[in-house]
Amino acid sequence: MAAAAAGGGDLDRSLAAYARVHRRRIRPHQRLAVDFARSRPFNPMERLMFAAAARDARAARHMYLFASRLIGPFGFLNPRSVARAAAVNLRHRARRSQPVA
Repeated sequence: MAAAAAGGGDLDRSLAAYARVHRRRIRPHQRLAVDFARSRPFNPMERLMFAAAARDARAARHMYLFASRLIGPFGFLNPRSVARAAAVNLRHRARRSQPVA
């Protein structure tokens, strides 16, 4: 792409390649960013994942990978990560409901 932008390559082919990368890697993040920008309340899955990230270092690292665009939405919401987030939040809820001695 750099060579094409500098006038030394096939600009159309470089732009087509960029469009493919954008569709595969960037568009899912872009759609989520637009959705969040609408200031709507978080849906249950978002609340689950954000709450777990606030309570657990591994969940926070997973959130970081997603927010940094190092993994996509499908990698972020894989079954293992969702199960871990649910377990983290359930443990937190169980601790809060225990009486203080």
